[in-house]
Amino acid sequence: MNIRRSLLSGIAALTLALPVAAYAQDGGKSILDLPAGQTVINLSTSERVEVDQDLLVAVLRIEAENKDPRALQNEINTLMKKAVDAAKATPDVKVTTQQYYVYPHDPAPPQPLPGKTEVQKEERIWRGNQSLEVKSTKADDLLALVGKMQDMGLVMNGLAYTLSPDKAESTRDGLMEAALEKLTAKATRAAKALGKTEANLLEVNVDAGGYYPQPMMMNAMADMGGARMEKMAAPVAAPGQTEITMTVSARALLKQ
Repeated sequence: MNIRRSLLSGIAALTLALPVAAYAQDGGKSILDLPAGQTVINLSTSERVEVDQDLLVAVLRIEAENKDPRALQNEINTLMKKAVDAAKATPDVKVTTQQYYVYPHDPAPPQPLPGKTEVQKEERIWRGNQSLEVKSTKADDLLALVGKMQDMGLVMNGLAYTLSPDKAESTRDGLMEAALEKLTAKATRAAKALGKTEANLLEVNVDAGGYYPQPMMMNAMADMGGARMEKMAAPVAAPGQTEITMTVSARALLKQ
């Protein structure tokens, strides 16, 4: 019986100590320093919304090979300039060039023919590739541009919708406002339930959480040396949705 009484006393002391420590502020103040009739309560709430993706992003690449590395690089440079110029001529499109890589490729030596010991070694081949990214909130214009680039000889590496930074930021601001309104209402309701007449938020913490786009990627591989169509149709893309969450927590002071 004494052991049980001691255990219960310890739990009660710990329960009292936790809110005291939680309320400690600079200057050593604690919940015990509150005037009579005032109470501190911790509250939190979350908001979540699915937003239509508005930014279309495409990544295309140039692939080529040549026995002469200089001729190879000239081919890549010429085609990349043509693609970049086309992107810059399209309003509201941002273009960024990406990795540029040239490397030698030595073909596997052929097997000698029966009765012969000598084989003719194939000449080294140079291969190269470079990528570029184009993005815009004007999907139709971007898709038309990408179709032109494919017709030039560029290969599609990825096509996906995502959420633009501006739309993500404005959505988060709206969620924050809604969460704060809900948190204020919670504090007022808690005050009423405890017989208080006033509720003030002392500290507010906002956790934006982030957003989680799940774009559908389109990958394609192609041989640039193969036969090409007379005219390539523009690609097609449909936007998805991105979920954005916002959590707001606060410490509220309830007064008589």
